[in-house]
Amino acid sequence: MPRDLLALRFLIVAGKGGVGRTTVAAALATLAAARGRRTLLVQVNAKDRLGVILGGPPVGELVVNVRPNLDCVNMNPTAALRQYGLMILRYESLYRAVLENRMVKGFLRAIPGLDDYSMLGKAWWHAVDQRGPDGRPRYDLVILDAPATGHAVTMLRLPQAILDTVPEGPLTQTARRVRELLHDAALTAMIIVTLAEDLPVSEARDLYNANERLLKIPLWAVVVNQLWPAVDRDGVAGIVGALERHGCAGDDPVLRPLCERARVGRARRQLNDRHLERLAIEVPVTQLYVPTIFRPSFGPTELAEVAAALAPQLASLGGEEP
Repeated sequence: MPRDLLALRFLIVAGKGGVGRTTVAAALATLAAARGRRTLLVQVNAKDRLGVILGGPPVGELVVNVRPNLDCVNMNPTAALRQYGLMILRYESLYRAVLENRMVKGFLRAIPGLDDYSMLGKAWWHAVDQRGPDGRPRYDLVILDAPATGHAVTMLRLPQAILDTVPEGPLTQTARRVRELLHDAALTAMIIVTLAEDLPVSEARDLYNANERLLKIPLWAVVVNQLWPAVDRDGVAGIVGALERHGCAGDDPVLRPLCERARVGRARRQLNDRHLERLAIEVPVTQLYVPTIFRPSFGPTELAEVAAALAPQLASLGGEEP
């Protein structure tokens, strides 16, 4: 597998809800854009956070530029189905005659997975077929901020399901090309985002196993988000430990909060370390780490810190630090 993650064409960021997939996807997109790669960050019918954390305009169903070399879009099923239908049928008048017909629309709404497939197909089109005015690919890299684990597995299985069940035709032709992209290690990779906690690690394991059995998408790494700082034996934690051993901090109004804070941090990091060991066994791929950022809100400054944490780790694996 190529060692330079940001040199690929299509990157899937997946994982449990609430583990920071969008944050990691946005950080990778900013690193790629800073390198000069024309990047599109794609969300799937998600609550809009990208405009806030990237410091740009709101991100909706139309592609919007948020930074130099970085565009974003938040696909919804209705818009994606229309755009995917236009890709297949080519002509607006033919699209209206076929897919805007009331009976056809009712039939399409009854097809399981069609909404998801239209959004996956649109992401594939941006990655492979969309061209700029100069005839070159419009984007060098498309990053798909995938939905939560179960939904993502269902979506990413759809090309194979279509090939297994649908008669040969325009739909299967596109499905075959989407499947080829998903399986091509020279163009595509998946990253799993998780936390070093019990349920997120279990879901990361389930996603890893589902990918091994069903999806077979090249898996590049697992990103462990929101790690607590390592225990500093020679710093504050060491001092607090000495105070605890001598019973000096119990009633001191200054030292007591410091001791309690150190105890909490130490316990959380020990918990993280246990789950990192388990993760290494159950999801045997490279681990990348993002520290917890202790801020009341999350915006462009905090996103830059996440990107700065990932950049040297990507560089050490063969990437190019911006």
